[in-house]
Amino acid sequence: MSHRMKPGRKPGRPARAIEQPSEYYRPKLILIQVSSHPTPSDVRLPADKDGPEYWKILVKKLKDRGQIDEEIQQRSNIDWFLTNEDLSDYFMKLVIDPAYVPRRGEIVLWIWSDLDGCLMNNPNTGVIEVLGDDNKWHGPPEWRAGVVTQTPIDEVHMVDIVDNPATSPEGLNSSGFRVETLPDPLGNDKSYSRQYSYVPLRNIKPFNSWQNFLRGLEREKVHPSIENALSVMSSWSLVQKFHAKGRSPSLSISCKGIFIGAELLAVHDTIRLKPQGYEYTPNKAKGTSEVTDVMVIEGISLHLADCVEDPDDEQLAQKYTALLIGKTFTTDRNRGVHGGAFGKIDPNPLSSEEATATFRQVGTSDYGPWYRMAEGKTCIISPDYVVGRCYEPLAAELMFGKHTFSYDLSGVMEGRNFSQQVDERIPLDNTWFWGDNRVETLGLTEINGTECGVSAFQRESPERWQALIKIAQGEGSAKLRKIAGIPTSAGRPKNKEVDAVSQSGFAGVASTSKMVSSAIGGITLDSSNDDSEMTDDDAAALQLTEFELARAVKSDSEDEDYA
Repeated sequence: MSHRMKPGRKPGRPARAIEQPSEYYRPKLILIQVSSHPTPSDVRLPADKDGPEYWKILVKKLKDRGQIDEEIQQRSNIDWFLTNEDLSDYFMKLVIDPAYVPRRGEIVLWIWSDLDGCLMNNPNTGVIEVLGDDNKWHGPPEWRAGVVTQTPIDEVHMVDIVDNPATSPEGLNSSGFRVETLPDPLGNDKSYSRQYSYVPLRNIKPFNSWQNFLRGLEREKVHPSIENALSVMSSWSLVQKFHAKGRSPSLSISCKGIFIGAELLAVHDTIRLKPQGYEYTPNKAKGTSEVTDVMVIEGISLHLADCVEDPDDEQLAQKYTALLIGKTFTTDRNRGVHGGAFGKIDPNPLSSEEATATFRQVGTSDYGPWYRMAEGKTCIISPDYVVGRCYEPLAAELMFGKHTFSYDLSGVMEGRNFSQQVDERIPLDNTWFWGDNRVETLGLTEINGTECGVSAFQRESPERWQALIKIAQGEGSAKLRKIAGIPTSAGRPKNKEVDAVSQSGFAGVASTSKMVSSAIGGITLDSSNDDSEMTDDDAAALQLTEFELARAVKSDSEDEDYA
């Protein structure tokens, strides 16, 4: 395929477009989480078979109080109940992880087979090929696009970008990344998800740089998963919503992360921004293509403008916008003087100490000198301005052979253009698809061998899981136990071995916590239809506190072998 990817339908796509209303449309959110204040019993709160509709409850609070400022909790939501603590730990870990390390839920370009040799540009073909240890060219590797579903237990080092990690007794199961081939997000065949492998970091490249590594290849010779990934480049979804603040009729939901296209971006990340005046059109780009501006993310939020007061209305607001908040910097001294969208600044560069304190990534000061933009004030941007994460200078040089920020600008912009033409979920007159969670955005039905998403069979009995949640939180009425499918009598049945942990409510879903810690969202629970009599130990297991339950689920899942 040439370095340009021309949109076109693949076998298996729907024959007709998905119907979209003429105005901006948003399906019901699943993962918004809000706190629950005591409410008079005669006040009817929005709810459905899955439990309280926290999103509508939040809008109702805003209307009734005029303003709100509160932490978000969603204790009756299955996803929130099992993911909240693990996601909090995950984002704390991201603060100290190097920026070049692939993150769970991200789409990456990866090599399916073993890489015997090193990747280099073959001057005879102009294609990135494998130069073997025998000093011979062995053609391009077997590139695919995949989803990172597990990251290494062992520490990742920068040298792993070009070399195999030090061997450990567990091999790649502990030092490698589990990557699952990405299926067609809009198709019905999801079998690619079962084609996975544990691979070292040297087999993985950021998907944003797909043009760099696939240039010169014929489209027919490129794995279909590449176009599957390009199909979702113009998408975003928010992760770990933790705080709500607003004054009627507007509301902002603070989040800890956002997936934009292939990447997961988090608070404290340094991200590269699209050049001022740059516009992409097929086969032509307008404006400078040199990336010089960055933002250090201080906040990520979902902004709802003109919230709808009617609780029966499917829409919650007239307009929804994802926003990234932070301070901006540039390496272009003239860019800083002339200002533009971010205003003029005093062109005095940051000192070495200031740069080290400003940028989390090791060595980022080497990209400088750096200049403050917008007079050092906080700026707000939308996903349109984002190119991608800013990697450590040495890591970027090892991956791309370039000490600049512009190595993937063309690929990101062309990917978004491709996505806008083929992703039928994007509403009319819009350029982005907003997914409730990463699972929905990528159209996944299975992660780490576990069913996920709204199509999983466990979603067919929400009342049972609502009852199980209440029992785990201390309620234990006979009615709840009946709804949960837990016999009221106790005692160990004769001549039958019972695993107390695996047969009890939430402990039976321990395998899903691998996905919980992945920050992918949209988890599901693995229930058992065994109607056997419950043991004394089973009854005790259901009395776990929320903290103990989450800890038990996490520890059990960490011992599970997904290979």
